[in-house]
Amino acid sequence: MSSQPLRNCYWVLPGELLAGEHPGGSTPEATRERLRRLLGAGIDCFVDLTHAGELAGYDVQLPLSVEYIRKPIRDHGIPDDPADMGGILDALHDALRAGRHVYLHCRAGIGRTGTVVGCLLVERGMSGETALHELNRLWQQSERAKAWVSVPETPEQTDYVRQWQPRAPGVQAAHAADPLLEPGALSAARGLRERFLGALLGLAIGDAVAAPTQYRRPGTFTPVGDLIGGGPFDLPRGAWSDDTAMTLCLAESLLECNGFDARDQVERYQRWQQQGHLSATGQCVGITASTARALAMAQWRRQTFSGSHDPRQLDPEPLSRVASVALFFFATGEAAEEHASEAARTTCQAPPVLEACRTLARALHAALSGEPKAAILAHAPQAAGAPASWKGTATAPAALGAAFQAFGSTGNFRDAVLSAANLGGNSDVVAAVCGQLAGAHYTASAIPALWRNSLMQKALIEGFADRLLASAMLGLGG
Repeated sequence: MSSQPLRNCYWVLPGELLAGEHPGGSTPEATRERLRRLLGAGIDCFVDLTHAGELAGYDVQLPLSVEYIRKPIRDHGIPDDPADMGGILDALHDALRAGRHVYLHCRAGIGRTGTVVGCLLVERGMSGETALHELNRLWQQSERAKAWVSVPETPEQTDYVRQWQPRAPGVQAAHAADPLLEPGALSAARGLRERFLGALLGLAIGDAVAAPTQYRRPGTFTPVGDLIGGGPFDLPRGAWSDDTAMTLCLAESLLECNGFDARDQVERYQRWQQQGHLSATGQCVGITASTARALAMAQWRRQTFSGSHDPRQLDPEPLSRVASVALFFFATGEAAEEHASEAARTTCQAPPVLEACRTLARALHAALSGEPKAAILAHAPQAAGAPASWKGTATAPAALGAAFQAFGSTGNFRDAVLSAANLGGNSDVVAAVCGQLAGAHYTASAIPALWRNSLMQKALIEGFADRLLASAMLGLGG
């Protein structure tokens, strides 16, 4: 049912909610054919946002078993009253809850339809800005997106989505209720959002806290006790390095491609390397020699998986990127594990590194699922039981073991990340990995507020977490 029956339409909820242009054609025969295709795709409810008489009607041609609902909005405009939008969203809610398969449309499927879809996404738990981003990602399914780059149509409609407040009492926009969820599922969704935010914010904060200790031997520096910046790259307080930037590049690729595309990932890493794309400071910071070689190989040899197979080159950096994969593929733990390994291959293909990434994916999935700490630690490699030295962070297996050790030997997010950061060596990777696990387990609200508020590009990171959550929720619903 998830194929697109018309060229100018897109699935908002695959198999459940389709949005697009008016189903009427240029002739009665064309209208009948277009309706036949929509009905053949399983559509049994039409929500029409046009005014009566604006276009030729089609409802008389629908079978009696098909529901037709008219909720008009003026062309190029917005609802005259917030209650009008509420009525539209309620109609969608009721139809979907009844098991209907809905086609939402206006005239061209751009302005009014985009506005309603954007508000629906806000009601499903996104901020207005994140909802607009997700709306435009979904819009790319439509053939019309080639000519009309973004939706909704007018600045007024865009601002309407940006400012829309969900109607669930006591719930702010960033934590809004999904009107399609039962109360028990709603509570679970809120908890899952806290863990998704915790994982991605925890990674970036771990990366940032470790800035002054990176590449240094224990005993040669004063242990850090706060988020202070500095280090070999002289980062400002709250800035993060390659570990977080490449994680965000991977997240962006997964979302924009709606799945795993290694070539696209490499292109985004190259944009980060050359232009500072998705970096904290607008510059590429912390890229390793092996990563730079792999990206150069990918560019000049047209070889997507260009990471070294050398068993002596066990770079720990791919571990940081596991968070994006684990969040995007959360609905299926096996897929998260498989793609964590595949994502590493763009910069390192040594088998121990790939296995370390799979191990972390399993542990992170357990943490995101809300499993007890003991169950998360059960995934730790054997090396995690021994204290780590600065030499013990140089390889992916050792860095992973050190991250597990820091997480397992402490009782809260702050202590876990500081323990990892004060190892020195590749402390940025260890603290980023530990931050993923601790953030997912303890949740975002357990991260010190001062650290959260001092994190550079915090809204950007939270936006990615929300978009990854939206994708995961669609997978769980399917």
